[in-house]
Amino acid sequence: MSAMSHEHDEMDECVQALARVHAFLHNELVEADADVIRIHLHACERCMENFEIESTITEMITRSQPVHHAPTTLAARIQTMRIARR
Repeated sequence: MSAMSHEHDEMDECVQALARVHAFLHNELVEADADVIRIHLHACERCMENFEIESTITEMITRSQPVHHAPTTLAARIQTMRIARR
């Protein structure tokens, strides 16, 4: 058995890793949780393949969507409204 593939008695670990793969990809996990995902991906070839596919799709979507910023006048109006409400 190689380090990159292993047998699972239960698929719970894989299900949990893949359920959080999007949060992992978007850096939305605390570092300890991200480390758990990294360790699992390193050990599980099937999950790593799924992760790579999700990562590629996420990267393609990100590149295809231009970043839009609110006009400075709108941002200033919203900031003024927030101050006025307090």
